[in-house]
Amino acid sequence: MAWRAPDNLRFYIQEARLVSINLSSSQPSVDAALHALPRRYRKLRAIHPLRLALFNEYCQDWTEDFVPCVSLGEEDEDKETGERFTVPCPPFYQVPSISLARADSLKRLFTWIDLLPLETVRRAVHLLYPETKVWSFASDADDPDHTIFKCIMWSQLVDHDDERHCRNAMSIFIQPPWVLSVRDLELFCKRQSFFGSSSTPWHERPTTPHERLWYKLWDCCITRSCPWFVVSTYTHWVFGVFSNGWTAAFVSPVYSHDSHDPSVLQLLLFWLCSAMGLPGGWAVPEVRIEPACPSHHLTASVSDLAVTDKSTFALWVGDD
Repeated sequence: MAWRAPDNLRFYIQEARLVSINLSSSQPSVDAALHALPRRYRKLRAIHPLRLALFNEYCQDWTEDFVPCVSLGEEDEDKETGERFTVPCPPFYQVPSISLARADSLKRLFTWIDLLPLETVRRAVHLLYPETKVWSFASDADDPDHTIFKCIMWSQLVDHDDERHCRNAMSIFIQPPWVLSVRDLELFCKRQSFFGSSSTPWHERPTTPHERLWYKLWDCCITRSCPWFVVSTYTHWVFGVFSNGWTAAFVSPVYSHDSHDPSVLQLLLFWLCSAMGLPGGWAVPEVRIEPACPSHHLTASVSDLAVTDKSTFALWVGDD
């Protein structure tokens, strides 16, 4: 007899893999260049890739420690909220498949990501931490690049000074796989620096797709005061976070939708709980340049990169 996902949530999160997406046989005709160019106000200087083996091990250990394998006594679907587990995991679990239209546009691609991994992770985190039920995924406002780029926030509404504001913990940035290739994502995750010693003036430099994506993400994240992020084409996933001073970023390797040990669901749940500061989550290595940069101080000057905890930094960062 098949289980419900909450009967052994750990095994479900570890074993359930995203189904292959049904893409259009012909690529939509779109302008594939993001509207993000080099600008002096950006403080981003360095991208640090995280070691694959160590990152995987930490995620696996976190799952073992914080996701139970004993029954939670809950159904797959919360009858009150409608939240449910949606990623099938045959033959172990009874989670049914969802029929979705072919992803031939960003709007339809978003539906695949929203209804499968995000819905499942939302149900999981609310079961594990009931105090987080005020948090949910919400689509952000329209963007100048709305045909090729979409942002989803994990956020909650809070009252402050008689006004309601969004408190954001993590951003999920979506681009279609026909716009953001696997090669682009691999280059995005490589060790790199910005505004180095090139003789070409910064505003005249040609930019690559992965550089434009970094510019776009930095602007979006600092505007929302939200350093934790995920980049997804559904077929591939990357997990990252900006340093406290917004001068560096730490980024995972590229994971396929059907990755295992860890699965995409494991990684998403782990990264979301880390972003919320929940027990056992990943801690961002300290990088000291200046105090954290508030959004209204974007023109602050930048000094050279300096790592305050070199042992921790060296342990996590490197090319496998």
